[in-house]
Amino acid sequence: MAQSAKKDLTLLHALITLFFMFGFAYAVPPLGSITPYGMKILGIFIGLLYGWTASNLIWPTFLGMIALVSTGAFTMKEFFTQSFGNETVVFLLVIFVFTGLVDAVGLIKFIANWFVSRKCVNGRPWVFSTLVIFGAFVAGGFINMFAALIVFWGIIYIVSDMFGFKPYDQYPTLMIFGIGIASFVGGAVMPYKLLPLAMLGAYDKMLAAAGLSEGITFMQYVAYSLPISIGLTVLYILICRFVFRPDLKDLQKISTEFVNPEDLQLSAKQKTVFLLLIIFIFLMLAPGFLPKSWGITWFINQIGIAGCVMLLIIVTFWLKFDGQPLMDFKAMANLGVAWEPYVMFALILPFTTIFTSAETGISQSIVSALSPIFAGKPTVLFILLFLLIPTILTNIANNMVVGISFLPILLSVGINLGVNIHALFVTLVLAVNLAFVTPAASPGAAIVFANVNWLRAKDIYKYASIYIIIAFVFLITVGLAWANIIF
Repeated sequence: MAQSAKKDLTLLHALITLFFMFGFAYAVPPLGSITPYGMKILGIFIGLLYGWTASNLIWPTFLGMIALVSTGAFTMKEFFTQSFGNETVVFLLVIFVFTGLVDAVGLIKFIANWFVSRKCVNGRPWVFSTLVIFGAFVAGGFINMFAALIVFWGIIYIVSDMFGFKPYDQYPTLMIFGIGIASFVGGAVMPYKLLPLAMLGAYDKMLAAAGLSEGITFMQYVAYSLPISIGLTVLYILICRFVFRPDLKDLQKISTEFVNPEDLQLSAKQKTVFLLLIIFIFLMLAPGFLPKSWGITWFINQIGIAGCVMLLIIVTFWLKFDGQPLMDFKAMANLGVAWEPYVMFALILPFTTIFTSAETGISQSIVSALSPIFAGKPTVLFILLFLLIPTILTNIANNMVVGISFLPILLSVGINLGVNIHALFVTLVLAVNLAFVTPAASPGAAIVFANVNWLRAKDIYKYASIYIIIAFVFLITVGLAWANIIF
């Protein structure tokens, strides 16, 4: 019975998605400056949003690809060249495989145990809490945020059992939710992560289309994102400590004794993978600070970041442990690759180019619709609204789509007002990453809401809303000020 109802609901979602993608342009007359062709693209966009929200990421994305090709924007061959054949999409695939190896050898578990085994933890519950949150930030930011959730949540479960906390008590609730926040915030630090990678790719394309060739290097992005993300993480800990002030019960007796000393020993395989991770981060950032005349800089730029990751993957086949190559490629492709976001990402890059093109009239209509809001207003009000509106929307819709949708406004209204568009862009990336008030906000938020054994939805709504308000103030003050220094 339940299964039949589910099938019927899926069919309903499919019919609605089909209508938007293939029938919307014929049922609704052109709006504003949007052309008939633009209405087809807009219908596909609405259908994607509906399908992704109501069902899953895979079939709406494939359907969107077919719908996009049916508009005449591309042949299927051209579409595949610009989507799955795009260097950024290839890079995402190989980075999934590489970080899958980093996770598989147990580095996240080591990071977790290392953080909570510091001697300063003994008798200091807030030091312990801070190290747990920062451990999740590091693991989520540099390796895998979903694995970080599972590992660090496990630490809180153990501690809760040891010190008499029960599910839904305030302290474990704040910590479990805080681990989620830290891993989400960390997920926007490195430009090889999905959200910043997608937005940087879309931003570069729009800059090129506008005749502005100077984009943002990975090094510049990290110089902004790392300190501001650390600040956002510290902010949550301070809010817990001085605003929420949970009952700590017997946690004052916390010590490092519950950590197994064997879990603090890195094996030869783990050390090797850790070294490869450091090399990868160096190769990714090197073109931003090494002299352009150096041979290594030329080589990195020539093969691209995707080529650098491929080289590291090649090395993993040469290195053997117990007679087996370090990399089991088939296993990593099955376990490490997040296929749904990958397929979605492959569509977003070419779709963004079409969505914002002059032929559709969509960007012009967006600008015209929002111009009355910004017209005659001081620049500071534009900046405030430009960051506030997507911060709100990202908590009810996909954060990546929301962020990319606001880029045309930045490149039209923002340039006309003479604002620092690079500074606003990087701040926007972190603003739309504050996506955890509702399950629909992001895949990570959905996982947090699914932890019903320890979290109540009403608690998440309360704590997330308070945190995001304070975090937004931090972004438009400290974050934006730092961005203007970097750029």
